[in-house]
Amino acid sequence: MSPHRYLNDRNRHFKISNDVLILVLRYLDPTSLWRACKAFNRIHSLVLEYSPLHYVFELAIAGMKDGPASHAYKPAVGRLQLLATYRNDWPSLIWGHEHKMRLAPQTRYGVSSGFLHQIHIHGGQHSLDLAELPSCRTSRSPALTRHLKFRTPEIQNIAVDRSQSLIVTSHVLSLQTGIGVVLYFRDLWTFEKHPQAYSGTYDFNVGPVPVSSISIAIAGHNMSISFEFHNGKIVHLVLNWCTFQAGWLEDNDIQFLSENRLLVVRRSRGLPYLSLYNISNISAVVVERDYELPGAWARSAIGFSPNTSPLVDQPSPSEAMFYPDPSRRVILVVVKTPSSNGGPSVRNWLIVNESFFRPSSRKGRLRISWQEWSQACLIRDAHSAILGPYVNGSRVVFAENTPHHSPRARLNLIEFAPFPDSSCVQTRAWSMVGPRCVLVPNESSRELPPKTVDGRQIEDIRLTEDNIVLFLVGDS
Repeated sequence: MSPHRYLNDRNRHFKISNDVLILVLRYLDPTSLWRACKAFNRIHSLVLEYSPLHYVFELAIAGMKDGPASHAYKPAVGRLQLLATYRNDWPSLIWGHEHKMRLAPQTRYGVSSGFLHQIHIHGGQHSLDLAELPSCRTSRSPALTRHLKFRTPEIQNIAVDRSQSLIVTSHVLSLQTGIGVVLYFRDLWTFEKHPQAYSGTYDFNVGPVPVSSISIAIAGHNMSISFEFHNGKIVHLVLNWCTFQAGWLEDNDIQFLSENRLLVVRRSRGLPYLSLYNISNISAVVVERDYELPGAWARSAIGFSPNTSPLVDQPSPSEAMFYPDPSRRVILVVVKTPSSNGGPSVRNWLIVNESFFRPSSRKGRLRISWQEWSQACLIRDAHSAILGPYVNGSRVVFAENTPHHSPRARLNLIEFAPFPDSSCVQTRAWSMVGPRCVLVPNESSRELPPKTVDGRQIEDIRLTEDNIVLFLVGDS
């Protein structure tokens, strides 16, 4: 029998059989399938009955993409169940595993690309411990995580890019000519020189002023090393670690949007801007666009809260069943404005979808006024007692510590769902919502159980796609 039949001879409308319609719908990406479901009740009903399509529909709602893990290993029905749990547990701040680890005194620690790292010093010898974090998206329980330990020359900072099996470490040393820095480029699993690196090390001089802090970010073949000196000056080295082409930037803060584009905080004639830089040729950086910030922020300290989710459509680890859609990433700019009466500084968070920042399609449109582009932004007021914010993809987490005599802490989550519904909850902290902003916040919070924090204050937080890592200090 033909899959088509006439419903109305006058208008000659066709009805496609369910089997044929399913074959057509399986070609749609998650966003297109979601839109088709909203437009046609029949498609929506059919999608909910057919697990592979239902899974794609739920990916759209969660802002996720299907991962590279084989469907023979984990078919759509299993992925759908896991995704439903993942999507329901995050807004409620419900976790399935709770693992505690004691850090030795004077240990340098952090989280990078799904690994908790610790730098130990034993009698002048340095070692690096990497503990893989659990992940429900890969069915990697705490018992199945890997632990790596390497002997290393003296190092202070590290950054990991799991998708490239790359680990970059840095060491600051005092030389007769000033302060020197050595970078090491190693394979994540063997700790030998990375096969794509131009050389195993890269050393340079940063001048006579001591360095107070270093941060490293990796984006494909490019990376940045940001230095803050004791005198308050901030500079950034942008380096292609495969060719060692390098250049210096003296902007207030920088954040990668892609391998070849940076968003930077800079000032011109005393006024603050966000600027889009093209670094395809690091030795000749091109300013593609300037975005004015409010003049009231001229005296403010302005910087990015780094987004730790992957920049590109290359899921890591490779066994992930689903992963965050990079196009849903948000930019969060932290603004601290000095109080006029000498009290605590006034804090604001400027939030906008990362995909908003792109080169102009027309000549002469290099500068965008705040009045124009603020229509696509959100601003949230934040009090000084907040710890954070920490950003991963389209999620923002922050904590509120209570006084020492009552060591209860509260975790707070803001999610920006791609297709929000009427159930989204928002507090009154949002002082500006742009009329053209595509982001709709959904807020939730949870008081941390006493057994989780052991009567200790939260010192720091790290956020991944699967984990919230709390660093605790101080006895109750």
